[in-house]
Amino acid sequence: MNQNLNRYIKEMQIISLSPLYDLEVLEILKSHQAPSEGTSFPPASERIKLWRYISSLIHMRNEIKGIHILANDGTIFSNLDSNTVMLKVFETNNDWVKKIKKADGEWVLLPLHKPNYYIQKDVSVFSVARLIRDPSTYEPLGMIKIDLKQDLINEIVSNPNSKSHIFIVDQDNQFIYPNKEDKIIEQSFLSELETIKVRNYTNIPINGTDYMMVYNQSSYSGVKTIMLTPHSTIFSEVNNVKKLIILVIFLGMLVSLLLGLILSKPLVSSIHRLRDAMDNVKKGNLAQRVIISSNDEIGQLGTGFNHMINEIDRLVSEVYKTGLREKDAEIRALQSQMNPHFLYNTLESINMLAITNGNLDVSDMVSSLGRLLRYTIDNSSKVVTLDEELAFIHSYLAIQKVRMGEELQYREEIEEGSQHVLLPKLVLQPLVENAIIHGIFKQGGHISIKVYTENQLLKIEITDNGQGVTLEQLTKLKTLIETQQSSSTEKHNGIALSNVHGRIQLLYGNQYGIKIKGQEQKGFSVSLTLPIRYRTDEADLQIFTSITP
Repeated sequence: MNQNLNRYIKEMQIISLSPLYDLEVLEILKSHQAPSEGTSFPPASERIKLWRYISSLIHMRNEIKGIHILANDGTIFSNLDSNTVMLKVFETNNDWVKKIKKADGEWVLLPLHKPNYYIQKDVSVFSVARLIRDPSTYEPLGMIKIDLKQDLINEIVSNPNSKSHIFIVDQDNQFIYPNKEDKIIEQSFLSELETIKVRNYTNIPINGTDYMMVYNQSSYSGVKTIMLTPHSTIFSEVNNVKKLIILVIFLGMLVSLLLGLILSKPLVSSIHRLRDAMDNVKKGNLAQRVIISSNDEIGQLGTGFNHMINEIDRLVSEVYKTGLREKDAEIRALQSQMNPHFLYNTLESINMLAITNGNLDVSDMVSSLGRLLRYTIDNSSKVVTLDEELAFIHSYLAIQKVRMGEELQYREEIEEGSQHVLLPKLVLQPLVENAIIHGIFKQGGHISIKVYTENQLLKIEITDNGQGVTLEQLTKLKTLIETQQSSSTEKHNGIALSNVHGRIQLLYGNQYGIKIKGQEQKGFSVSLTLPIRYRTDEADLQIFTSITP
């Protein structure tokens, strides 16, 4: 507001300086110094010259009501015609004239007033004026007065808040706007201006109403613009803002709640389905599966749940099948069980008879059979060292040697230090028996056992150079081993290759077991892969002793 007011005042005071530099204007004013008697008026030529001059100053300035040059004799030169402005004023002792003269050549800002030179007496203007002096003698020749329309100042001080009051006062705290004749204003609050120069605002009571007074003083003109706003209006706006904020917060919470309900519905539904599926599984229904189509965290939980149930179902089935196999083995063992003491005594009697008759081969064969029987029937330990298992193989081969003679050749290649490695009992005999019966029994040959360690694993290879197998037979054998099925026609002490493979994987895991290879008329080879374990590993001993071979 002050910026606009200062801009207009600067422009008007610059215009007010123009007559001081126009010699023709000064000469005309010099001819109108002494008060004239009667009602003599200036010549038309002078009025026309100054009319043109003044009109050039106004050019395109619609906010200017009129520019008037007043001579000392009361003559008025104006851009307005004689029907609007008098040609001469006879009363030159009014307030605004005194104020202009008191300024002594400086520009003066006059408040809204009704000049006496207008024909229509109710014309209110807002003016910038100054004395016009002779440049050579510095004597006053008259004054120039620029009248601005009241609409201009109304536009400058336009107040968007009708409940606030705006005032403009000069340096002497005299009202420039509004005119005190139009509205009687209690001036007691003007004394407060001195107390608020630092902070430019204060709170004051006027006629029983509390106001906030804010003011700004122009450094150019010294004019002060004052705004008075009732506290009730300020707090009313604050309350309106508060209500608006509360409304926005409420609407935001409502929208958030609705969005939460909408967005969470699929999530809650998926959680309920997952919970129901868990309840069914808890009741023993392992066929229960949950269907969640989303790919979010709940969908991942559903997928993990289904995978877990699949694994549980698979493990339960495996445990059940393993139990059946164990019971079947126990039944077969019970069916073939005989009183061991009776067998031992019988074999000892045969041995003594053979020695008495000098038949040492029979004695050796019976002794080997006794060792086989004791090793097989002894259930005190389910795990043995490699040395113990190989001793059992030696007894078994001694019996087979009696049957086959020189047609059976046997060779061992044992890595030093591997003799004390633990392995399941009776894990090598079925493989050696398989090599004899299906490999070299008909045409003879040799069997080799190679034991070595590799990458912290125990490797045992049993190889024969017998008749081998066809590709079709090899494929069937691999399938039989991988599926861990036992053929009902096998007669290898009830233990097939697949059983050996299954026992190893059951004890150690699926990364262990046996692998086979062979070709027709080129022999057959079985390779065992086992972890290296010793008797100092109590955990492994507990595992071994808890599972029947």
